[in-house]
Amino acid sequence: MKLQCLLEATDIMVSDKMRELEVSSIEEDSRKVTRGSLFVAVTGFDTDGHQYVGQALERGAVAVIVEHDISKDSRVIVNHAGDNRELLADISAKFFDYPWNHLISIGITGTNGKTSTSRMLAWILEKHDFQTGRMGTVGHLIGGRDITASMTTPGALELSKMMNQMVTAGDRCCVMEVSSHALALARVDSVRFDVGLFTNISQDHLDFHESMDEYFRCKMHLFDLLKPDGSAIIGTYASGFPSLEGADTFGTSESDTFRISEISVELGRISFELSLDGIQIPVLMNIAGRFNVFNAAGALAVAVKLGIDPYSAAESLRDFSGVPGRFESVELGQDFLVAIDYAHTPDALRRILQQASELTENRVIVVFGAGGDRDVSKRPLMGQIADSLADIIVITSDNPRTEDPDSIIQDILAGISQRDGLIVEPDRRTAIGIALQIAVAGDVVIIAGKGHEDYQILGKTKIHFDDREEASAALKEVLK
Repeated sequence: MKLQCLLEATDIMVSDKMRELEVSSIEEDSRKVTRGSLFVAVTGFDTDGHQYVGQALERGAVAVIVEHDISKDSRVIVNHAGDNRELLADISAKFFDYPWNHLISIGITGTNGKTSTSRMLAWILEKHDFQTGRMGTVGHLIGGRDITASMTTPGALELSKMMNQMVTAGDRCCVMEVSSHALALARVDSVRFDVGLFTNISQDHLDFHESMDEYFRCKMHLFDLLKPDGSAIIGTYASGFPSLEGADTFGTSESDTFRISEISVELGRISFELSLDGIQIPVLMNIAGRFNVFNAAGALAVAVKLGIDPYSAAESLRDFSGVPGRFESVELGQDFLVAIDYAHTPDALRRILQQASELTENRVIVVFGAGGDRDVSKRPLMGQIADSLADIIVITSDNPRTEDPDSIIQDILAGISQRDGLIVEPDRRTAIGIALQIAVAGDVVIIAGKGHEDYQILGKTKIHFDDREEASAALKEVLK
């Protein structure tokens, strides 16, 4: 594509000679630049792309766009608007032909439930012959091919590229988890969604957002990105939900568009009724977790808005197999339940422990920590929640990153009263082993915080660590 075509919707002026340059790719990582690339220098949190302009030119970039004048090289173009994040989103969309216009695009945001809701929705769509691509925390899917995810929502360039690949691969739909970071950093600003779903909101990411109000505003930005005939769907089942004119809602209130009632929760099984337009749709799923009632209701609401028969959509969820690391049981024949869950926010931890309390025939045992270099204020809240809902608490490390693990643990302990049943063990492997060694018949053991993750970040080093593997190994020792 010619440079002038890429820049035609911007205020950037270039010479006639440069206007005719052919751009073979767009890159924001100078290491990926090849001959013919356009390099866009973006200022990040850990590094500044402007430091690598010279490297990009040496590798064959036909042009470089910067935010301020740093070079006399004629190939360096200054974006006087000074926001290369938004520029990157715009020109990436142009370069990859606005792929969301060739897909049924669904964006799902919220503090908790994004992954499970998106997986359930994709399952329903696939069961109704809509080949579906996915983007999310556990991993991406393009044309049936799994791709490892480094972040919940890819950067603007990668996102446009991946959605274009979905179109090429024959996907008809894209179900995307949209994080607050993505909304704040213009990763999705050029995307347009057919449906936007808001699951819930509670405290998280206050290391990044200035306040809960700012966090909330970022989440609500999703609804600014709907196509002209797009639909907004909002969960009302948790406190703090927004009011948006014209939006459909799902929850337990009589006024909800999609009303949830007759909830039943058993070990490995949930059921409920979903009412809409005077009809009652029975829903039965062979997975655990009261919270999955609300995730399923959100997925069904989207499916119905997309024209899928509600009875058929509900029936297709009967054989939904669950989501990795979301109340995922580890079963080796023991007489107590062991479940791995990604719960790493106060609200998510509360929900998972409330579920454990419903299922246990004896005690609730929880193993958890908190991530380093992240929101400090949520740590004592998580301690307080565990204190009120668990019988035995094992405090350990999560991903301490560059923080002292003992310091993180002290922050959690600030929310816990002096009590019996409290164990502190910074080594996560040992902590999991202790929890399973003390478990007896009828207990429920929740190992929370990391879920599907197969790594632990110590300092700036990422090592292999999988709670599921560790729990299995510890159970084998217990059952000897």
